[in-house]
Amino acid sequence: MTIHLHLLNARGKLTPVRERVESAFAQGVTTISALLPIADIDVVVQATAFVIPETGIAGYTPAADTVYITIDPANPHLWKDFDTEFLATLGHELHHCLRIDGPGYGRTLGKVLVSEGLACHFETELRGGTPPFYACALDNQALEAMRARANAELTSTSYNRRTWLFGSAEQGMPRHTGYSLGFSIVAQYIGGCGTPASRLWDVPAAVFYGTA
Repeated sequence: MTIHLHLLNARGKLTPVRERVESAFAQGVTTISALLPIADIDVVVQATAFVIPETGIAGYTPAADTVYITIDPANPHLWKDFDTEFLATLGHELHHCLRIDGPGYGRTLGKVLVSEGLACHFETELRGGTPPFYACALDNQALEAMRARANAELTSTSYNRRTWLFGSAEQGMPRHTGYSLGFSIVAQYIGGCGTPASRLWDVPAAVFYGTA
């Protein structure tokens, strides 16, 4: 297993927290590799202010072998539960890596919702059963309203990904709609089969909609 950590630290932004990051990474890889067959992935950690404000951390997976994790050392929320948030973020993104290598992350809205929902459910496993806040950002009424809107775009490849995942007041889309809706879709499937997200990374999205 080769999961490599790379710190982008040319200007020393990560120097004060380097040991903390390296420790969280090592522990995270050990925990996650016991649940997922991860291998041959580069994990890049950088320091900028472009993070989730409530946690001070964010992740992005552009390819099956590459993960970016951004932290903001100046964000006061980052240190409230750093080890847990780092573990959950790393797990979320590594789940994406496996899915990209498997059935694919997805180009349509329907497939993306499943991929994000699965990653959020895997986070929930790593968090000891507590979902990330962005997976539960909508109440039932809002979920049903957004599900109706999503149904009209499930097969679309021209949907606005940023709007669906991060929200848009202009479009009447609550923040974190895509994560919450995806989490709900996957929850229905897991509730029926009892299989955790750590063992569903290679299941095609159509299965979660009952069309396969």
